Amino acid sequence: MIIKWLHRLGIPSDAAHVLALGSIAGSIVAWAWRNEDDASNAERLGIFIGLWAPTFMLIGNALKTEEVAGRESGDEMMGVGRRMQRAVEPSAR
Repeated sequence: MIIKWLHRLGIPSDAAHVLALGSIAGSIVAWAWRNEDDASNAERLGIFIGLWAPTFMLIGNALKTEEVAGRESGDEMMGVGRRMQRAVEPSAR
């Protein structure tokens, strides 16, 4: 249900994949910027941020499946996804 809703809003799968990479980078940054007074809290924050990466990857994969199914059935993407698709693929214009 949530994936179909996100697809109808036009959220592309690439956005979820970028969020996953951002989660990994954010985790590394949170861990690296820890101070010695409170190192354990920074490490826990880094772990918490990093745990979102698999969730975003799964959402991205599910959105990709919806995009492929929509192309096969002839449905065009809506919203932001349509604008991004037109920007990337000159033949879609």
